[in-house]
Amino acid sequence: MPSASANGRSAGSRGRMHPVARRPRASRRGSAAVELGLIAPVLLALALAGTDLVNTLRAQMRLEAAAMQLGQVVSQCSRITTPGDTDQFWSFAQRIVGSLGSVSGTGATGAVIVSAVAQSGGATRVVWQHRSGNTTTASRIGTAGAVATLPGALVVPTGQTLMVTEIYLPRDSWSLASAIMGGANRRVLNAMTLFLTRAVDAPALQQPPAARTQPDCTA
Repeated sequence: MPSASANGRSAGSRGRMHPVARRPRASRRGSAAVELGLIAPVLLALALAGTDLVNTLRAQMRLEAAAMQLGQVVSQCSRITTPGDTDQFWSFAQRIVGSLGSVSGTGATGAVIVSAVAQSGGATRVVWQHRSGNTTTASRIGTAGAVATLPGALVVPTGQTLMVTEIYLPRDSWSLASAIMGGANRRVLNAMTLFLTRAVDAPALQQPPAARTQPDCTA
């Protein structure tokens, strides 16, 4: 018959886990920690990239709103003066763009460009163009006097004047995610609107804005 001490040892042996048996569980915990350490930067980068994408989309929508609203204002002008009206145009665009960046004035990184397009010399041309902000930003439709490059090869009807408003703003697309991934991708966001002038005398808008400090359209 087994002794009481033998039975006690047997029960104790069953109640206690041998150190060797504990190693797999500890090993699994260590492996999970290592895996989390490897995947955490990836998850963080994805989260930051998602935030950057949302911010870029919002910035693009803001530029499009600014171009749309300014374009509507310009299209209602019967006459335009510079700097009287044009300064008002630039200030109006900057108020809508807000804290996203500067699009007008000295030292601006972005630009606002207003152009008049009409039939001239047998072609659709940029008859005049005024701008504010960064002077190195090129207009998508061309410069004053050049044949206009319009979306969809649009042709302006004879006797009509097309008012084109463009807004450009450089922006780091991955400003947050670049802290982990490195190499911020800087691109120029842009928005453009095209409106036929609503002025009764449409051909009058084909003449360059009159040089006056007194505003006419925005008075």
